[in-house]
Amino acid sequence: MRFFCGIDGGATKTSCLIADENGQVVGLGHSKPSNISVVGIKTMFSNVKEALDAAVKAAGMNIEQIDTIFIATAGGGSERRRRLIRQNLEKMGISNKVYVDGDAIAAFTATTLGRPGVVVVSGTGSIVLGLDEDGVYHRVSGWGYLIDDEGSAFYIGREALRYALMAYDGRGEKTDLVEHIPKHFNVNSLVDVVDLISLRKIGVVEIASLAPLVVMLWKNGDSIASTIIRRSCSELVHAASTVISRMKVERPLVGVRGGVFEGDADFTRLFFRILKKRIPCIRRSKSKFKSVFGALLLAYRNAGRPLNRRLIHNLSESASREAYVRRAVFLHG
Repeated sequence: MRFFCGIDGGATKTSCLIADENGQVVGLGHSKPSNISVVGIKTMFSNVKEALDAAVKAAGMNIEQIDTIFIATAGGGSERRRRLIRQNLEKMGISNKVYVDGDAIAAFTATTLGRPGVVVVSGTGSIVLGLDEDGVYHRVSGWGYLIDDEGSAFYIGREALRYALMAYDGRGEKTDLVEHIPKHFNVNSLVDVVDLISLRKIGVVEIASLAPLVVMLWKNGDSIASTIIRRSCSELVHAASTVISRMKVERPLVGVRGGVFEGDADFTRLFFRILKKRIPCIRRSKSKFKSVFGALLLAYRNAGRPLNRRLIHNLSESASREAYVRRAVFLHG
């Protein structure tokens, strides 16, 4: 019996899924984040290994029994990063066939099940990925929080801080963000928030955690929050439109991923409303599979296993069983 493993390493957590050659899920494991740009390379490897060990333990097997492993990790899309990750995993004793790519490819595959289409990801970071009829991938955005990632949770949080400080100074429009941001971080004022950022006690993930607050204030009628949210959606639409224009398809399938979309249906509706005004002929993907499912599908594909309907059906059925859910293991608490 051959076994396959998919690992999805994001900025908030790492998940690992193991299944056999027939599509029967046998183990699931979780650990802490493994975005190299956020946690560093040493912690990234530690957390990937922890999630893998947890899934292997849940499956009651050894790592050596796994035929192919596909690791989709935030910050792992460049050839240099892929090579570095593979080399370090070999040093850790993982000598299986290991394939590595960015986390967007797993999100894409989970959304389209490997078919042509476009996936817009807005989580801690943001990226748009498309696959055309010729099997060519097209990417826009996703170049990191320092210089890009428009429309992401970090972008929303950063803009919230920027507008709040402008209002605090008296050089910008009043906004409830001035009051709510300090409360979010359990401090007294925006000055305290800035101090924590300077001390690196508030980082990328913490700034991104402001996104739900901004969404809430948008719904409550705060004009600045509305500006931030609408601009974020517009940036994501612009990126998606750019990818679609390169693909030259008549009725592109479009799906969305990431905590910003999944955390609020109104944000998703606004995005699609703006996108349909620009490109009326789009079709919306209804896939509910998590990104780790996409990483597992990529493990099958790289091993030469066709992604047919029976395999996907078996994976979906076994993953939804109560017994499977209960077998999820979290090592070290």
